[in-house]
Amino acid sequence: MSGLYPFVDSIPDMDREAIVRTYYRSIDDDEYGALGDVLTDGFVHYRPDRTIEGRDAFVSFMRDERPDKDTEHSLEAMYFDDEGGRVAAEGQLLRSSGAEWFGFVDTFEIDERGIRRVRTYTALGSE
Repeated sequence: MSGLYPFVDSIPDMDREAIVRTYYRSIDDDEYGALGDVLTDGFVHYRPDRTIEGRDAFVSFMRDERPDKDTEHSLEAMYFDDEGGRVAAEGQLLRSSGAEWFGFVDTFEIDERGIRRVRTYTALGSE
């Protein structure tokens, strides 16, 4: 078995937090190699506007097709399940001016190989 954590049944909260923070940082900083490194081959991203299947398809979308690449994810909180595989991250997507574009909650499924799934929930004009 290979992956980020090949010999464990659950991933510690601190490590799951680091994986999720790497996910956002790599998107914000256009570090697509680092982004691919934290995703599994069978990665799926469920968004309100589309579903993106596969690590390579997702990295390609983030690099070449997303509506605005000059943004930053500002995280307010992370929540961890007791089983060791799920994380929820709450925050805002900020435009280059620093103005909030929208609020979001992303739920992550993480296993020993990396992030398997992300489901994004958004709130336009959030508080």
